[in-house]
Amino acid sequence: MRHKNSFELFDYWTSKLDGRSAPTRTDIEPADIRTLLPHVFICDLAADGQLNFRLSGTALCALHGRELKGVSFASLWLSDGVRNAGRTGASVATGSTPAILSLDCLSQGGQVVQAEMLLLPITGPSGQHDRLIGMLSIFDQPYWTGHDPIVGFSSTGIRFLDQTRDPLFLANRPEIKLPDTKKFAGAFTGNRKKVAHLVVLDGGRRD
Repeated sequence: MRHKNSFELFDYWTSKLDGRSAPTRTDIEPADIRTLLPHVFICDLAADGQLNFRLSGTALCALHGRELKGVSFASLWLSDGVRNAGRTGASVATGSTPAILSLDCLSQGGQVVQAEMLLLPITGPSGQHDRLIGMLSIFDQPYWTGHDPIVGFSSTGIRFLDQTRDPLFLANRPEIKLPDTKKFAGAFTGNRKKVAHLVVLDGGRRD
C-alpha cells in the first residue's frame, strides 16, 4: 500500500475483525470513515457469481461520469483485464484475504492517471463471504478528473495482504507485476472514432 487512504481504511477494517476472518457489513459505520466515503464502494456476488457494485462513492462515480450501482465490477477494466479483475474481486469477496491493485486509468480523451484499489472482504446478513468493501485512490489528482471520464482500468500489479500484520509493514510486501501496459493509451489513440457524443475505442478483435 502506498496511499494514505488505503492505510486508513485497512486499519479500520482490521479493527473490526474481532477474531474473525472478515467483519460484517453492519460492523462498518459510515460515520467512522466519513472522509473516505466518496472513494469507497461495496460489491456483492449475484446469483450468477458475478461481482456487482451495490454502493459506490460520489468521487468514484464522478471519475467515470456515471452511476455505478448495479454495474459489473470487472466491466471497469479494459477488455484484456476483465477476466483477471473478475477473478480477483470474487476471490476477495468469497475468501478472507484482502488485496491491493496498482492501476493505470485510461480516460476517454486518452490521458492516463495512476491509482491504487484496496479490496477487503466483508460478510452479509447470511454470514457468508459474498461481498467486499473497496476504495479507489488516485495519485496526483489531475485537473481533468470529473471532466474526462475514465473508460477503463489496466492492472499493473497486485498484492495480497496479511491482515495480522501492522499496515505500516504492508508496503514492503512483494507486488506481483502484471504485463506492462504503460503504452496502452497510445495504442488506442489511432483506433478511436466518434459516434455521436461518444469516443469508441477499438479493442482490436476481428473474429
